[in-house]
This record gives sequence, C-alpha cells and structure tokens, in this order.
Amino acid sequence: MQGVITLGEALIDFTPLDDQNMDFRKNPGGAPANVAVALSRLGVDISFVGKVGDDVLGNFLAKKLESEKVNIDNLVLTNEAKTAITFVTLDEDGDRSFDFYIDPSADRFLRADEIDEKLFRENKIYHFGSISLIDEPARTATKKGIELAHQNGMLVSYDPNLREMLWDSLADAKEMILSVMDQVDILKVSEEELEFLTGKKDIKNGATELKAEYNIPVIFITCGSKGSYYYKDQLGFVEAFKVDAVDTTGAGDAFMSGVLYNFNQNELKLEDIDDDFLEKTLKFANYSGSLAASASGAMAALPTLEEVNKLKL
Repeated sequence: MQGVITLGEALIDFTPLDDQNMDFRKNPGGAPANVAVALSRLGVDISFVGKVGDDVLGNFLAKKLESEKVNIDNLVLTNEAKTAITFVTLDEDGDRSFDFYIDPSADRFLRADEIDEKLFRENKIYHFGSISLIDEPARTATKKGIELAHQNGMLVSYDPNLREMLWDSLADAKEMILSVMDQVDILKVSEEELEFLTGKKDIKNGATELKAEYNIPVIFITCGSKGSYYYKDQLGFVEAFKVDAVDTTGAGDAFMSGVLYNFNQNELKLEDIDDDFLEKTLKFANYSGSLAASASGAMAALPTLEEVNKLKL
C-alpha cells in the first residue's frame, strides 16, 4: 500500500516582490499543504486533511490544492473563523521571517469527528506538524490522526516546524512538541529546533538524546545551506546542493516531501532501512529543497519528479 496523508494548516503567504519588502504577492502556503503539493508533484497519491475559512482565501486554497491533484475530500470550509495569512519578509540571503495574522484562524477549528477514518485504511504514511497542536479542537484532531495511523499500521511522520510567535510561551511549545515524540516513526527537525528541544548544540548528542528518550526509529536534521543529517543506528551527513537562494520559504517542505517520497516508494520494513537508503533519501531531499529555494513562493517553487530525477541518484 502507498499514499500519504498530511494534516494541518493551509494558509496564504504574502511574499515580497522587491528587495525592500515593500510590495507583496499572494501565495498559497502552510507547511502541511506545501508538503501535500510537493508530494503530488512527485507523483504520490496524497490527501490533505484540514480546515480553511469559507472566504475568498479559503476557496482560493481549495481550488489550488485541487488543481495540484491533491485529494481535498477532507478539507473543510467553515464560517467559524477566517483563513490565516502570513507576511514573509526576506533578507539578502533569501532567508525569511514571518508575521502571522492568526487569532485564531480556521485551521485551529478542525475537529476529530471531521476526519474520514477511511483515509487511514487506504494510505501508508500520516504526516503532521506542531501548529495543529497549539489549540483545541485541532490538537485532538491531530492526535486522532496519530491514533488512526497506528491502528492501521501506517508510518507516522512529524515535522515540528517551530514558529515561536504562535505559542503562548516557549515552555508550552517545547512541552507540546515533545508530547507526541514517542508516537512517531520519522522525525524531521532543523538544527535550531534540535537545540531548542534538547538543549544540545552538538547534532549527534541532540539526536542521540531524542532517539533514546522517545524511541524514534529515524531522525532527519536539516542544516540549511550546509546540508542535512540522518540518525538511525549512526549519524550520517549529506552536503547540500549549491544554488543561488531566492526564497527559502518552501525549502524545508520540499525536503520533507523528498523524505516521504522515498519512504512511500520503498517496500522495506522500517527496521530494515539501512544507511544506503537513508543516504540516497537525503540526497533526493536535499536536492528537492535546493530547487525550491532557488525560486520564489512556497508552492510555486516546489519541484516535479522529472526535475529531481535529473540528479540521477
């Protein structure tokens, strides 16, 4: 069985059209939605579970996801709240910062009883992030997804994707992000998130601590333009592909889609995954992320399978 479910936020990124961050363009975004589109472009059967406002932006997002061949049967449009928007500003290296206009947004209102359990009997991987863990009822819905995934023998994938300003406190963020760690099979964190969660700057020490404490089978750690690590039985590193970064907004999501693509395609059991597979997965994911960073806009920059295959792994 193959196929991926992503659950969480779909929102609008307003990204700058000029170097001074003065003029902005509307772009579809939200990490789980970005990952869904990225996987679809890689040829994966993908379903998105979430909630947006029944407003001009929510309807725009629904049409965009559908046009990208993402299954949106479990995307709910609501009048409970508006669709979230984010203003992204970029520095001279293409690195971004975010200003969120969410208080609260429609995605926070996803309820457990709105999730179609049939999806979890038809797919292989369930992927989510931490933003849907911030508030109820979305927190319970996210955890319901984990429960359904386990009941149906799915792999559970987690990208905390920490956005500090969305949490009441960093202590709350750390507690909630860690609260589900013992239930995941594939974890992706940035080096900054790894330090935040473990207090350790050394990649190996931080990854070792997370794996030992929460029994996480496979961990991926991204280090931006330097490259990324995997940690299963030992630590492995793959350098990033050098590109002229234009906008890194969707790079992490493209990386995540590269990881999930390889796990979705592979028939090996999780315990039989070896270093050769993990190294090839990192090369694929690094290249996907690099391609995304070389163009503007989170979804617009996500690469196709044909583009990634030019690497000839």
